[in-house]
Amino acid sequence: MVFRPQIAVILSSYQRPAHLYRSLLSLAMQCGAEGQFEVVVTDDGSADNTARVVRRFASTADFPVAFTTHEHKGFRLARCRNEGVLASSAPYLLFSDGDCIFPSDHLSKHLQARRSRVAWSGDCLHLDEEATQRIDGEAIASGAYCDWVPRREYQRIHRRWIKDRFYQAIHHRKKPKLAGSNIAVSREDFERVNGFDERFVGWGCEDDDLADRLRLSGVRIASILGFTQVFHMWHPNDPSQPRKWSDGANVKYLLRRDKPARCAIGLMKHVSGKAKLRISDFRSRYGDASERRKAA
Repeated sequence: MVFRPQIAVILSSYQRPAHLYRSLLSLAMQCGAEGQFEVVVTDDGSADNTARVVRRFASTADFPVAFTTHEHKGFRLARCRNEGVLASSAPYLLFSDGDCIFPSDHLSKHLQARRSRVAWSGDCLHLDEEATQRIDGEAIASGAYCDWVPRREYQRIHRRWIKDRFYQAIHHRKKPKLAGSNIAVSREDFERVNGFDERFVGWGCEDDDLADRLRLSGVRIASILGFTQVFHMWHPNDPSQPRKWSDGANVKYLLRRDKPARCAIGLMKHVSGKAKLRISDFRSRYGDASERRKAA
């Protein structure tokens, strides 16, 4: 029987294999989405044991796992995510990061929320350094880590959920925002805008740009915060992250006038062969990812 996943989890990662392993463990403990999802770890050119961690995990996973990478030339999250999409086959895409822990019903919540021409936006609850160091398989299985989040974080998420509902009610032009740790969109809608714009290099703004272009194409952005959130493990900030968002290197390009819905340098850059895409298809009981893409 051919495996046909309904949702692809695209996990971006760079040089944090211990975080990534715990993120993958939380996906292995998902309930209510068994046999319906695939995972692609899309790496930004890590020079550590990230690939080995993914390969070892994939050998025991009961869902398909693939791995993409490229030469590291700075922070290129937009490229990572486009490569992850091309390595997957599911009709629905969930973007997150390999430094996030997913509650056990996260994928089932997203599958239940699927709507035509709607992209879902979430956010993450931040764990501090001490709590992050305590997270292990037992904490993930029991959900104990949920109690290690400061109360102010839950309050922040609740306030944002209230604001997002208001923005949706008044059909705000720019909000709710897309937050990269928790974005769900159909493959069809993602391909229509040519995916993430790979002109965004360095930290920030690629999610805001995708939201702008999805809206221009007729897709509504809705908040999923009232239904599910992810948990972000602590780590130092990327060196390219500015102190103030407005000082970021990508802000000027984001705010350009006459932005088209379909970016020029995005997903199709790889399909047309203008960029090299290295995909490692780690085998599971479902076979390899290339076979699944052909079958789909």
